Amino acid sequence: MRLLLLLLFPFLLPAQDLPPVLTEDLFLELVATHHPLAVRAALQRDRAAAVLRRARGGFDPKVYGDLDQKYFKGTNYYSHIEGGVKIPTWFGVELNAAYERNDGTYLNPELQVPEDGLYAAGITLTLGQGLFFDERRAELQRAQIYQRATVAERQVLLNQLLYEAGGAYWEWAGAQAATQVYRDAVALAQTRYEAVVVGARLGDRPAIDTLEARIQVQSRQLSLEGVLLDLANAAARLNAFLWLDGVVPVELEATTLPPPTNAIVVAPLLAPLPNLTNPELVRTQLKIDQLEVDQRLQRELLKPQLDVKYNALLSGGTNDPIEDYSSNNYKWGVKFSQPLLLRKERGKLQLTQIKLSETQLELSDKAALLRAKVAQAENEANVTVSQFGLASSNVVDYAQLLAGEQELFRAGESSLFLVNSREVKYIDAQVKRVELLVKHRKARLARAFATGELAQGQQPGLGLGGEPSTD
Repeated sequence: MRLLLLLLFPFLLPAQDLPPVLTEDLFLELVATHHPLAVRAALQRDRAAAVLRRARGGFDPKVYGDLDQKYFKGTNYYSHIEGGVKIPTWFGVELNAAYERNDGTYLNPELQVPEDGLYAAGITLTLGQGLFFDERRAELQRAQIYQRATVAERQVLLNQLLYEAGGAYWEWAGAQAATQVYRDAVALAQTRYEAVVVGARLGDRPAIDTLEARIQVQSRQLSLEGVLLDLANAAARLNAFLWLDGVVPVELEATTLPPPTNAIVVAPLLAPLPNLTNPELVRTQLKIDQLEVDQRLQRELLKPQLDVKYNALLSGGTNDPIEDYSSNNYKWGVKFSQPLLLRKERGKLQLTQIKLSETQLELSDKAALLRAKVAQAENEANVTVSQFGLASSNVVDYAQLLAGEQELFRAGESSLFLVNSREVKYIDAQVKRVELLVKHRKARLARAFATGELAQGQQPGLGLGGEPSTD
């Protein structure tokens, strides 16, 4: 129904159920639940279950039946009826039971059985190739590894998705904060302009000050238009991550805002949870596990094939199977084969070993790169804490300087140029503070991405009511 509504009314649906303050945790939760990539990643679990079910089917019992007859000119040349069941096991042993009934004028002598048919029950034992490992067991182990790999694949997709979404969130939050700074600056410049106009009319200010004050208003408005464009672009990028059930795109209401900057945590990072592992490493390790299964199977193929079959026989007309059973009634056989040079098998094994070595080196390289990313993110996050503290102090100091200069201006002891200069410094300090806030939160996000916290649902929250802010 939602898809039908979207097709009939092709416009974005507003996210009316969102609270007026959109936190990072809530936003990432919405992305992880409703984004098409997240929904698609969840489908991998069903795929893995189907693959595992198919692999387990290799050990399913098999019932079979065979009827073969020939009649010509009223003569029954032969009639061959056979049915039974085969039960494969994990240890290279196959159990079987069968019933056979044959007759006919020209029946092959080796197919002669008692008039009431013949029962057979026994085993087929693999003593060489396939005794400890075979294709069926390898396929089941591959399916089990694939099931774990789909979990890792889902976490890889989710980790990357939430990292990109988190970056878009902080770009939007930073643009919102910068927009508020310039809105306040425009309001301040507009108020001062009106005061200067009144002062010029009363003769307290030179007329030229009105021109300078108006230029300041226009300059602030120009800067505001620039950050409004940045905000619109950031909001558009943020909306790209907002969906409903992976089908219907939604967009934020214009009234939806991020938390105020003084409620956002800017503090040194805590140590990551000890059981966190980047899903990319898990996925690569599972590739190694799968190659080790292939290597074990190909080593098994170097052995000769030696299959032994034994079946106890019992006449179909017996009333007491235990009493009528005789160890002298049986059929058995041995099957042996072995390539002389094994070039095909040895070549496959060598190729698998090479690929295994390459994947192990790939795992080591990825682990080193991720450790470097974690260290870089931690360094940046911790350094920006002190930088943010200094920037916050600068904002306070510039605010005091601006207030003092405004008092002097009102007393006629300062000029509009000096007030404007103090104000520019104050605005720049506020913008710099916002930039450091965004940089710090992105660094926290990068560390969470590298350690796998995002994929495991341990999103780095805003710390509302938790870690103290440096504001």
